Amino acid sequence: MSFAAGLSLLAFLCIGCAGYTQRAVPGLSVSSSSFDFQTVAVGQQATKTFTISNTGTTPLQIATVSVSSKQFSLAGPSVPQTIQPTSALTYTLTYSPTSAGNTNGTVDISTVSVVDAARIKLHGRGQGGLANLVITPNIVSFGNLELKSKSTQNVTLQNTGAGNLALQGVTLSGAGFGYSDISPGFSLAPNQTVTFQVWFSPNVGGPASATLTLLSPNLASPGTLSMSGDGVSGPVPTPTPPAGSSKHAVDLSWNASKSEVIGYRVYRSEVSGTAYAPLNGTAVNALSFVDSTVIGGNTYYYVVTSVDSAGAESSYSNQVAAAVPAS
Repeated sequence: MSFAAGLSLLAFLCIGCAGYTQRAVPGLSVSSSSFDFQTVAVGQQATKTFTISNTGTTPLQIATVSVSSKQFSLAGPSVPQTIQPTSALTYTLTYSPTSAGNTNGTVDISTVSVVDAARIKLHGRGQGGLANLVITPNIVSFGNLELKSKSTQNVTLQNTGAGNLALQGVTLSGAGFGYSDISPGFSLAPNQTVTFQVWFSPNVGGPASATLTLLSPNLASPGTLSMSGDGVSGPVPTPTPPAGSSKHAVDLSWNASKSEVIGYRVYRSEVSGTAYAPLNGTAVNALSFVDSTVIGGNTYYYVVTSVDSAGAESSYSNQVAAAVPAS
């Protein structure tokens, strides 16, 4: 008797299930569950972005979006806020350490809907001292260069600050110029140096210029390198002495490279140790060079590089100085 009643009750429940439809609900989705801002110098800042999306079929009501630590800040749409289905809100997180050491925090997101709240874990490390980037040279002139040819120069970066320098980005504005042996992600400790190359390969005639910018959250301002050159059609002519120059000339010579090269490029500066400018755009296949563009009474500083068949240029040779007589 009781067994039969159980069967009829089960049948009744199945009949009830036949007319059931699932109720539409909103869905909460966050683009990231954690952010690591890595190392940021005290007084500087770094940013990240995230989105809050509605993956459901009805509007999602966001009640609060809050940050647990004062060293992190949040910018974006004010709350409460309603997100329609398939739509999203975008927020920007900023880490601005006020002291050295590790910083942890959270972004907490709550709703007034029937979905669970979400949390984003945050981490960053404040660094007590700023880095200081010295770029040598910070102005590079490639001079006259034949179209379709390529000239390279070496540039040295040195961190003279108290904190590590983490390169976050490299940007270059200007056609015909490029760089190699440097990319985002590497780090310079205090007093550490690194050398990379910049190059100029003109496709059109006339003067050209470019700016290379190095970005890091450990710097008070980005590091910049200015470059210039002049594309010419046909071989680069031998420089003519400028007005007011003397009848003197500087004879330079050097030893042959131990590597296989196609020629050499000569650079000159009026400042010792920096701001070298090329005297010959195309590498010379010789172990000597005569600079007849000097001015009496000036002192000039020379270095030489070797160039291989791929156009890659060696680092500067040792510097030599030449004092030109006034008369």
